[in-house]
Amino acid sequence: MAVLPLAVLILSMYFFVMTPVENTITRTMEYEADIFGINASQQPDGEAQIDLKLGEYRKLDAGPIEEFVFFDHPSGRTRITAAMRWKAEHAQSGAGTPNHMGQ
Repeated sequence: MAVLPLAVLILSMYFFVMTPVENTITRTMEYEADIFGINASQQPDGEAQIDLKLGEYRKLDAGPIEEFVFFDHPSGRTRITAAMRWKAEHAQSGAGTPNHMGQ
């Protein structure tokens, strides 16, 4: 019974240290999911618009340390930048432009 406070302290420290690591893993998977969605839809502008709407309740421009420690999803700026980078890289293929159905 006397070891319980020490065990709680050690576990608390472990989870405190591991939180940024777990957030980074999740953030990386979410970034890859965003890119997969852009590749599937061919609509980077739509991704950017949604990210701006998410900015109404979530900070868009987090600093690198703040994002590393507290964010389990990419910041809005990171997501918008990735969408616009995708658009620039695929501009010559015509991707990201409205199709014949007006979408």
